[in-house]
Amino acid sequence: MKKFLFVISCMFVLFLSIESRANEKRYATIKLEGSVNPIIAEYIVNSIKEAQEEGVQFILIQMDTPGGLVTSMREIIKAILSSKVPVIVYTFPKGAQAASAGGFIMLASHIAAMAPGTEIGAMHPVSPLMNFGQKDEEGKSKAGAMEMKVLNDTVAYARSLAQKRNRNVSWAERAVRDAISSTYIEAKRLGVIDIIADDMNDLLSQINGRRVRINGTSMIIRTTNVSSLSFEMNWKEKFLNFFADPQVVFFLLMIAIIGIGMEFKNPGMIVPGVIGAIAFFIFLMAIRVLPINFAGLALIVLAIILFILELKIVSYGLLTLGGIISFVIGSMILFDSPLPGFRIPIGTIIGVVIFLLLFIFIVVRSIIRVHTGKVTTGSQGLVGEIGTALKDFEEMGKVLIHGEIWNAQSDDIIRKDDRVIVTGVSSMVLLVEKKTN
Repeated sequence: MKKFLFVISCMFVLFLSIESRANEKRYATIKLEGSVNPIIAEYIVNSIKEAQEEGVQFILIQMDTPGGLVTSMREIIKAILSSKVPVIVYTFPKGAQAASAGGFIMLASHIAAMAPGTEIGAMHPVSPLMNFGQKDEEGKSKAGAMEMKVLNDTVAYARSLAQKRNRNVSWAERAVRDAISSTYIEAKRLGVIDIIADDMNDLLSQINGRRVRINGTSMIIRTTNVSSLSFEMNWKEKFLNFFADPQVVFFLLMIAIIGIGMEFKNPGMIVPGVIGAIAFFIFLMAIRVLPINFAGLALIVLAIILFILELKIVSYGLLTLGGIISFVIGSMILFDSPLPGFRIPIGTIIGVVIFLLLFIFIVVRSIIRVHTGKVTTGSQGLVGEIGTALKDFEEMGKVLIHGEIWNAQSDDIIRKDDRVIVTGVSSMVLLVEKKTN
């Protein structure tokens, strides 16, 4: 009987905890920090799906981004537009930005909020291979058909998002065509965003009771006694996102080139080869995420080849100069996006150039000298050395060289204390001749 009552009590407590959890009002918190890339997009899309499965009241995306890839941005926006619960995008903390792709994501949100000191805009499409902004003397755009196609498509996308959320369509178009940006106060005054909130508590207070439309259905947001359910990146996503940094990928490429190059030049070192191979495979993984420009990669490889050729060909510095120019240009266009989050700083490029020059002209040159120089170790290193006969002999005898006693063979008649020169080595027997002077 006691066991029965204990089981009933446990079931009752479990039922109460499940009911309490079901009645608990929660909202999801997702962080979008840094450049918008495929890893970030996958994390946010999956988090939005999981949040809906958890039955949250609404989803809050805390954002601070300089922009990113259009494809990744569109994946995030698709998830927001198809969400069955309201999605609030909050540019936070103070001083954060919702630039480029971030501006589009703000336009797509059910409620757009910004903290003081933040800005939004600069949504003009950019590419190092396309000319969107230059104009001729008459003020007409020099953009070609492809550039106009991409620009107009991006404008239409921004207008479509603004129209769906009843936001300032004219501002959205200008943010794309003219790359304008607005402060948090200007954005609120122009109808680009809905709320200016100092912090999370202020934001929750202001959205309480606000009505939004979800797929044609009106819904009121309630934030009284609501708790946060945070969605964080797992270890795999954090690992991949770390290597989605252009500077990290750039360093991986350098490590791969140096490590594998050293192993090819001096087989058997093992450690440089293993490190270089690992760096190379991680580099291959990373370029599937980042928009790499293979012309830039080819220029970097060409620069390394020119640096090495300088060691073997007398060019009076022309090969080195060509290598430096090739390396700098290749590094600047290595990633097919001029966004701040996808460019390699010029300081980093210069630092790597100096390191490569020092490495190649000091380490590689010494390795080349070792491989092409005269053998100075082992029995072969004794050829040409001078020694002293320890006793008289006509064919076989003993000689002293470098403090070592060797068996020696000679066609000359050798007397004790005669100076001899080594002419060869045969089965650990030195072939010597009598030194006449």
